[in-house]
Amino acid sequence: MARIVFLPLPEAGHIHATLGLARQLASRGHEIRYMAPLDGQPFLSGHPWPFTPIYEEAMPRGRQAELDAKMATPGLSPQARKDIIQEVLHRHGLRIDEALFGTALESRLKESGADLLLVDATFPLPVLTAHKVGVPAFQLCTNLALHRDLAVPPLNSHHVPTGSLGSKLRIRLAWRWQHLRTFLPFEKKVRERLPAYYQSHPGAARASFHTHLQLGPHFQVPTLVMSAPQFDFLRESSDVHYLGPCVDLGRAEPPLPLELPPGDGPLILCSMGSHGDRLRGHREFFQSVIAAVASRPQYRLLMAVGKQVGKDSLGPLPSNVRVMDWVPQLTALKQASLMITHGGLNSVKECICLGVPMVVYPLKFDQPGNAARVVHHGLGLRGNIRQTSAEHLGAQMDQVLGTSTFRTRVQAMQRAFVEADASSRGAQTIEQLLQRARPPLLAAPSGSGGTLLHGQG
Repeated sequence: MARIVFLPLPEAGHIHATLGLARQLASRGHEIRYMAPLDGQPFLSGHPWPFTPIYEEAMPRGRQAELDAKMATPGLSPQARKDIIQEVLHRHGLRIDEALFGTALESRLKESGADLLLVDATFPLPVLTAHKVGVPAFQLCTNLALHRDLAVPPLNSHHVPTGSLGSKLRIRLAWRWQHLRTFLPFEKKVRERLPAYYQSHPGAARASFHTHLQLGPHFQVPTLVMSAPQFDFLRESSDVHYLGPCVDLGRAEPPLPLELPPGDGPLILCSMGSHGDRLRGHREFFQSVIAAVASRPQYRLLMAVGKQVGKDSLGPLPSNVRVMDWVPQLTALKQASLMITHGGLNSVKECICLGVPMVVYPLKFDQPGNAARVVHHGLGLRGNIRQTSAEHLGAQMDQVLGTSTFRTRVQAMQRAFVEADASSRGAQTIEQLLQRARPPLLAAPSGSGGTLLHGQG
């Protein structure tokens, strides 16, 4: 049995996504530990696994939330916005330096006695920290794979590949555009520091900047995706390993804190995720959803709007509508017939695992790509949050709830998801990869030498 350390981003979505996999591994006798900045600790409350804080200087407790709140302040001046961005870049630089050259993260990884480090693919540089101490490290995707694959578009694209010449050209152009623009200030800091690291550690895993939605490069170590391959588009990449959805359907959640609207009509759950209330257009969107349901008394609506909007800010509500700041999502989905969602992968996977069709209004990050897959597989519909109306939303609700094909296709995908998790596919895949990683996985090919940066052009 192995001691396996998770190193996720300190955010609810990233940590919650790992809990099902952690339970799988623990049930097979592996010892689980977590490392993360201090803001991640509350999301592990109630779980039995030891927690080790890291990056205390770069990411002190609560500072990121303060910066996010300042950035969302109405009427923020250009200079104030610039100052916030500069601080974010400074703190990111501290985190880079610690991962590549610092001693604190290295020491804590040594002290952990880890046999394997599972690094959040969004910030994968600790893969190189693990190399320094001789610990195998894999990239763990809380979304679908992030590195360039010319068979599929980037995840922030709405495009569904068709195999046609036009589709292939569109995918190539999309990846080229990503390479030119995505996270350039962040990539610059990494590019400046990596050559010095590789001079001291020439056998470390190779890095490629042909990626997106990553704060840093993609490394040539196994990429673990917490989804079933049936949900993804067909890829060319050979080192992407699908673990199954790894949804923790047994996680403890409180009951709904208020009574649902009366009646036995279809219940619609609407939630735009943990960051959905921060984005422009959210209030108008929530009001459109309410108006659509108000004109359809046969439906019932349960909506989570987040603290930035606030449940008391949307005016008098129809009798078939309930609005809250936060909803225990699994608890609500078990009673829902439809979810209106931003398309975060956690929410999409939970809908599939519970057989709930979706109407997806993607906001940013990987959500457009997730929405494209929902539509491609017939699991629901999608829309544009800045162009929709109550009439259009109502028509989408009617179409999904009134067409049995959506539920049939969700249930077919549900069977694939549930089977993968029931068989502990994720834990078994990691065990097999870890066995192959001994002797050390990260040795460079003979004759590689020199700097190991790829994708500079």
